[in-house]
Amino acid sequence: MKNKKAFVDLYKEAKEKFNIQKAPNLILRQDEENAKKTFGRTAYYDPNESTIVVFITNRHPKDILRSYCHELIHHVQNERGDLMKGDSLSPKYAQEDEHMREMEKEAYLEGNLLLRDFEDNFKY
Repeated sequence: MKNKKAFVDLYKEAKEKFNIQKAPNLILRQDEENAKKTFGRTAYYDPNESTIVVFITNRHPKDILRSYCHELIHHVQNERGDLMKGDSLSPKYAQEDEHMREMEKEAYLEGNLLLRDFEDNFKY
């Protein structure tokens, strides 16, 4: 991704808004095989390593940033201790674990709003 400054600026905004204590590691991963799959991975958060991995091959920059924001919220949840309250190891954790379903809802809502607010403040 060309504009890595957007990640830095987004993180600064999230750090302030969500009181993030320690920055997560960020890996921007090129993966041609994953990019060919309709349901390939877009991103994930590893709570044990405090690492966000975002797949960037053939993706629009705004979509990449949206994935980053979603995973940043999972980092916030991890710092609060909320990710350890559910079963995130099951492949269908978002469907089968009520607590993890709530974690996903929060990540979708707050992550998208984080990007929306950031974009609007940038544009206007």
